Amino acid sequence: MPYQSPISPGRSWYEDTVGPRPEYPALDGDRTCDVVIIGGGFTGLSAAAHLAKAGTNVVLIEAHRLGDGASGRNGGQLGTGQRAWAEELEDEYGLSRAKALFDLAEEAKTHLLDFAAANRIEIDYMPGQLSVAHKQRYVDDYKAHAEIMASRFGYPHISFMDAKEAAGRRGSTRYFGGTRDTGTGNIHPLKLVIGTAKAAAGAGAQLFERTPATGIVCGGGKVRVTTPKGTVTAEKCLIGVNA
Repeated sequence: MPYQSPISPGRSWYEDTVGPRPEYPALDGDRTCDVVIIGGGFTGLSAAAHLAKAGTNVVLIEAHRLGDGASGRNGGQLGTGQRAWAEELEDEYGLSRAKALFDLAEEAKTHLLDFAAANRIEIDYMPGQLSVAHKQRYVDDYKAHAEIMASRFGYPHISFMDAKEAAGRRGSTRYFGGTRDTGTGNIHPLKLVIGTAKAAAGAGAQLFERTPATGIVCGGGKVRVTTPKGTVTAEKCLIGVNA
């Protein structure tokens, strides 16, 4: 029977398709380390992997199972740029800052794919992404967006689709056009969670599931995190939850 997350009532296709996955123990007792991380999603696990590979003594605790939150249950799309279109950011902050924000997002995309390859994580990457206009009045915006991304942001991978091409690619005539982005794609997010956890553990990070943080106390240059059956005392604490 596939695992059912206590914090997500719906059935997860991702959970159903990963097969049995590694389980990590609950914390029982007291630990000391350099960095304690609260949260076993992308933020916490990536930090644990990179810190451990750099020789840092890391303890990570997760209240439920790794990836139970949004990290293991999102749509899997590797978005291009930020949430707002690059030209919208340009209108708000100017081209230089908008370009810096866009480049930062592109670096993140590259880093994810490079990290998965370096750690031999099979993330089921499927290239390509379509964005379609469900109303005629949006078509000109999509056409301009493709041109702006190439001319002002150095991103030539977005092309405009008219209604006929959109229908051919989507199998539906309900859309009036849109864009096709060949510079991004879709992944299996839970496989990335599992692989990142393995990379972190393999580098020496101590991972604990079913270990909620019940308190954080700072004093004497240390931070002490309490849990139901133990404590973690560290130099620093990273909180990576509910992103």
